[in-house]
Amino acid sequence: MTEQGFSPDQVTAEEFAGLVANATDEQIEEVIHAVGTKETLDRIFQNFPERFVPEKAQGVDAEIQFVVTDKGEEFPHLVTVRNGTCTTEAKRADDPKVALTTDLVSFVKLITGQAQGVQLFMTGKLKVSGDLMFSQRIMTFFEPAKA
Repeated sequence: MTEQGFSPDQVTAEEFAGLVANATDEQIEEVIHAVGTKETLDRIFQNFPERFVPEKAQGVDAEIQFVVTDKGEEFPHLVTVRNGTCTTEAKRADDPKVALTTDLVSFVKLITGQAQGVQLFMTGKLKVSGDLMFSQRIMTFFEPAKA
């Protein structure tokens, strides 16, 4: 995994998942830091609506707050699932149904299928506030990026 020529706008979700699957935690951090944490996370969240599977979120009306931490900085992103649609914004919600907080590497592994939410939660790498039962369904609303 090398940051040379790496641009989050030019890498598909599948290519990114492949990079993550074959990299150490240190390599993942190194590349993301070289590109920019904010830029990489913004691109990942921009991809959420494209990977959204409305049939798997029937009847869901929820604001889901993700907070990714990196080097003491927080990067909040709000994912709203409503009426069979999904939107994302780089901001904090006033009263989300659930809030998920995790570090950069754990988040990247979670969204690329290299780690499971329950496993991250049980090891203290994922903090959940709000509706714990609902939080277990969130990643099923999205088509996973396969390496």
